[in-house]
Amino acid sequence: MPRTGGPVRRPGFTLIELMTSVVLFLGLMALVLPFFRQQSLVIERQGSLLDAVQSARFANTVIDRELRAAGGETGQPIIVQAGPMAITFNANLVSRVADDPRATYFNPDADSLATEVWLPARAKVLPLSAKQYPAVTYTDNAGNASSAETISFWLSRDLTAPRNDIYTLWRRANDRDSTVVARNFIVPDTALFAFRYWRADSVGNLREIPRDSLPLFWDGTRRWIDSIRVVDMRLSAIYREPRTGKEIIRTVANSTKLNNAGLLQQLTCGTEPLEPSNVTVTLERDLTTNATVSVRVAWDASVEESAGERDVAAYVVVRRLDGATEWETLGNVVARGLANYQYDDFAFVIGNWSYGVMAQDCNPSNSPLVNKPVVVTP
Repeated sequence: MPRTGGPVRRPGFTLIELMTSVVLFLGLMALVLPFFRQQSLVIERQGSLLDAVQSARFANTVIDRELRAAGGETGQPIIVQAGPMAITFNANLVSRVADDPRATYFNPDADSLATEVWLPARAKVLPLSAKQYPAVTYTDNAGNASSAETISFWLSRDLTAPRNDIYTLWRRANDRDSTVVARNFIVPDTALFAFRYWRADSVGNLREIPRDSLPLFWDGTRRWIDSIRVVDMRLSAIYREPRTGKEIIRTVANSTKLNNAGLLQQLTCGTEPLEPSNVTVTLERDLTTNATVSVRVAWDASVEESAGERDVAAYVVVRRLDGATEWETLGNVVARGLANYQYDDFAFVIGNWSYGVMAQDCNPSNSPLVNKPVVVTP
């Protein structure tokens, strides 16, 4: 049958309605895009900051783990070389013998020349020095060869880098080939050091060894090296600001106590220590951009570090996001007989945080936590 009547109208949009919708959509996007761009830049910046810190943290962890095992073998010195950019020590880290009671790790496939005492026949110059080592064969009380290998860590200039203050961290066991631990560390010419050393004086108090007295060697005329009890490490990585291209330095510091070098002057180790006092938390900012560089936690020493039981061995620094139930441990600062201490958190995260400090004794037992809130901003 033929269709009758007028044309059939179908639902739809007029041209004016479509143009109005497009204009509204573009206006909405103009308002939203800057917000998303800002959030993207913040996320990118935080990710870059963490990347810059991660390499320094990894290198610190590697050195700290091995340095804690230094010593413990009769007849061998603990610290062989103490320099501002290099450290060498003896430690029984790896053994090919399954029942070696003093070795930290067992690896039957390890290089035998890197898991035993370093013999004079294979002597080599220590890193960043003219010192030849070893000069004698180390033996224990029974006349047997000592079982600790000699470990060296040092930083050397990266000649391929575009800047003249970029360094690479190296590791060597005995006279074997050197291996790269991590790259792209910055060491400013104004503060040319990665390691600092604290020695125990005649009454057990810790004193920093002056940098102009370094390097020290175990057989030198100044035998401060025999009384080294704490090694400070400081490694810095570079962060490049995404928008401006400005390079910002992020530093990770750590203190390692030489566990086998004898305890500090700790008379007893009974009840938990008293807490530190006058804890403060501040935001350290870049003087040019006013951007947050680190969260600095500072405190006065526990009174039991120098009086009472005198058993405070370290201070533990923690942080917790508001609403969280667990505290995150950031690091420790070895007690050195100082009146006050500080710790910089360069891997901070934006948000409402609480930072705290506890004194720790030789059990170890922790004091009550003293914490302070802080708002971390970009």
